[in-house]
Amino acid sequence: ALSMLVGSNGQIPFWPLVLVYVLQTVGELSLSPIGLSMVTKLAPLRYVGLAMGGWFLSTAIGNNLSGIFAGHVSGENGMTVASALEGFTFSFWLLLGAGVLLLLIAPLINRLMHGVK
Repeated sequence: ALSMLVGSNGQIPFWPLVLVYVLQTVGELSLSPIGLSMVTKLAPLRYVGLAMGGWFLSTAIGNNLSGIFAGHVSGENGMTVASALEGFTFSFWLLLGAGVLLLLIAPLINRLMHGVK
């Protein structure tokens, strides 16, 4: 779909980049307060600071892993359609499996959260 935006010189307009940054920022601004609130609510009082650090560390690890993933997808010869399709197909199945696993263990996690409202 975005291939229609590519000009004859191989560049894309500036507005799709701005749109992606805006969407990512809105998503992060929507998720971060909820996550921080849940960390504060679920962590024992004396470990709240450590739990907050864990929350931010998980974000840092995710950013690092995304860079590693992009390096593997692009390979030695740069990004091609085939390498991108293979990489994103793999990540789709991996993340789908992780989502199913999280859904399966959700009842266990809910039992561990007894008394938390």
